[in-house]
Amino acid sequence: LSYLKRCSQGRNKDRAGGTAAERGFGNAPRASPFSGRKEDMPRHEIIQPAGLAEAVGPFSRAVRVDNLLYIAGTTALSQVSGDYYQRALPPTIEEQTRQTLENIRKTVEAAGGTMDDIFKVVIMLKNPSDYKKMNTVRAEYFSRRPPISTCYRADLMRDDILVEIEAVAALG
Repeated sequence: LSYLKRCSQGRNKDRAGGTAAERGFGNAPRASPFSGRKEDMPRHEIIQPAGLAEAVGPFSRAVRVDNLLYIAGTTALSQVSGDYYQRALPPTIEEQTRQTLENIRKTVEAAGGTMDDIFKVVIMLKNPSDYKKMNTVRAEYFSRRPPISTCYRADLMRDDILVEIEAVAALG
């Protein structure tokens, strides 16, 4: 029998002292943290910070589930009300990054956290040539405990939007 077949049949103990099936691999049943009843599911709270415009479209600015805060893609437009396509936007990547991170700060603080609680960011950048400039500003906000980060080039919703950032925070 192949190694994988022996593991899935529970015949091959590994250095960790168990079979692959006993450690959650293979076809072993997995325990669920929920009973399946609606009242046992984690509750979520929608966070709409003061000073930020309502989200454009049918989504929330941020949602808290237990101690995790999920912040939707945020731009330098998030604090401005009015028609989305008529809102004024700062022209440089530095200004847009700073305003975007200030909008994220308002959101995490509205949920009772700080920027230090953010452990993950996803950055959508229009121009890869702006990466270094964006990072210089980002370092001002995450100097003590930098979050894990993914950055990719993206064609954003307006031609003049240069950066959009989403974030996840673990609140105390």
